[in-house]
Amino acid sequence: MLPAELLASHRRGDQVHPRFLQPGEQPWATAVLELLAEYRGRSRGELTEALRALEGDSPDYRIVRGLAHLALQRAEFALALPGLEPEALRERVFTRAAECGHGMAQSHAVLEQVAAELGLELEPEQLRQALYADLPEQHVLAAVSEDTPQALIDRYNLAQAQGLLYSALYLRLTAYRNVPGEYRRLFHRLKFHGLMYAVEGDLEDGYQIHVDGPASLFGQTRRYGLQMAAFLPALLHLSRWKLEAVLLDRQGRERIFRLDSDSHRLRSHYPAPAPYDSLLEASFAERWAKLDTPWVLEREVALIDLKGTVFVPDFALRHSDGRVAYIEIMGFWHPDYIRRKLDKICRADLPNLILAVSDRLNVGQAALAELPGPVVLFKGKLLRGQILPLLPA
Repeated sequence: MLPAELLASHRRGDQVHPRFLQPGEQPWATAVLELLAEYRGRSRGELTEALRALEGDSPDYRIVRGLAHLALQRAEFALALPGLEPEALRERVFTRAAECGHGMAQSHAVLEQVAAELGLELEPEQLRQALYADLPEQHVLAAVSEDTPQALIDRYNLAQAQGLLYSALYLRLTAYRNVPGEYRRLFHRLKFHGLMYAVEGDLEDGYQIHVDGPASLFGQTRRYGLQMAAFLPALLHLSRWKLEAVLLDRQGRERIFRLDSDSHRLRSHYPAPAPYDSLLEASFAERWAKLDTPWVLEREVALIDLKGTVFVPDFALRHSDGRVAYIEIMGFWHPDYIRRKLDKICRADLPNLILAVSDRLNVGQAALAELPGPVVLFKGKLLRGQILPLLPA
């Protein structure tokens, strides 16, 4: 993300809009990346001076600084001479200088003597530079960002949108029909960033997710706004969504920031969720597609709000007459996963949920008997013939 001084936005009425880069501004991204590549192997101090020179007197200097800030987040710096510890080297040089007399710490004679003692084939000037190689401005650019100019622009635009959320009081999200992997990533990120939420709505009209917390309950806190900003890239992986954030400006007035999946020009740097959570799910879906049946297998499923968390079945089976069944496949062996999954299924209380359990899990019959819907055990792969007799009549 970007520091506040590098953010840019404009206001229309009560709405605030990020200042996104336009296609004609791509040369700035190209220039920043080319400069980093050119200064590979040179000090941070030299690179900083070169970046300031690139800014020049341009009114777009904050764009250059923002692009450089993001590119440098993916760069790596190292000591100029990795085999030497500057602190230990300084101690040895100053000790030898004290033995030779005051003011001799950086004399050629002292530096040559220390180099000989350490068995270093270095000129005195090289050793002089190594004395303070641990200072940040002396660190050497060892690896640079592998972003393309367009990828860097995408990260910049995303960072500008995230920046508006630093001052967010709360978010109102709407998630429409999406596959389980996208939903699960969304709620995992909400939990990961410590965001409190409530869910309402349905699959047809969309789910409204109200993201609230300390920022609005106990007064504005930048930390909570930063957590909302860090969450934004996960939202971009939903197929259809919209966001409305209520912000607090510097004068204490509320402003509105809106985004949606149709109008935004943002791309997430998070990896996209896999189409299926497991090979078991993928192979079952592939086999079901070959079956001649009025039951249609769907990946877009309903969210079950469990107050503090959600349950998202793996599949929905929909009949043309309106009947619906859900399928959850448990093929993962971790005991804690099994415990949490069974707890969610019990709390969801769906009599039309079919739970398919791998016999390798050794789940106790007592635990399965408490579930509201039918259970089927399978070996190796889940067969469609095992599911058909369990569908609602």
